[in-house]
Amino acid sequence: MGLAVATFIIVFEIVAVVAFLVGVPLAFGVMAYDIIQSRKNAAPKVAEKVTEKDTVMRLTVERGVARAFVIVGGVFWSIATFAGMYSFGTSGTGEAVMGAVVPLAAVLVTLVLGWYYERFTAALLLLASLAVIAWGIIYQFEAGVWGIMTFALIGPMLTASALFWLARREQEAYERAYSTKPELAFAFAARSTLA
Repeated sequence: MGLAVATFIIVFEIVAVVAFLVGVPLAFGVMAYDIIQSRKNAAPKVAEKVTEKDTVMRLTVERGVARAFVIVGGVFWSIATFAGMYSFGTSGTGEAVMGAVVPLAAVLVTLVLGWYYERFTAALLLLASLAVIAWGIIYQFEAGVWGIMTFALIGPMLTASALFWLARREQEAYERAYSTKPELAFAFAARSTLA
């Protein structure tokens, strides 16, 4: 059993490293190609009119993906906390379950705050990502731990942070564009950002 698990971990790490080494340059290449194509296509054309339905759909997708990152991350870290506490024999089942509740509670708080205060949640997730990086530097994480933390904690938190921020910004733009009194939309938007 131990040999099979060790083999799986080694093969998984090799595949993950190869995927990372191929995926990152590929992603940057796709982004660069997209930027070049959008500049070529945008110059002679008049921008297409974005409909209200398209805007609402994009806002819904951004918020949904941000919340999905938070939920999946919380479930992963709850399972990892339970498995770590239980398998290392440092605690019993009750303590391991209580330890697994902590990431779920953090997810619940993040989702509740993100439902009403998206910018605050975005800033909180950004600060949490920086705290994890500081934690890793202070405790001198090994390369494998950095990989796990980057792919399973730092990356999803930064992605959710960016999506929460973009959703709030686009929500305000949507409210200004489709308000019943467009001449007052800017005043209401300015007042809500000050609060």
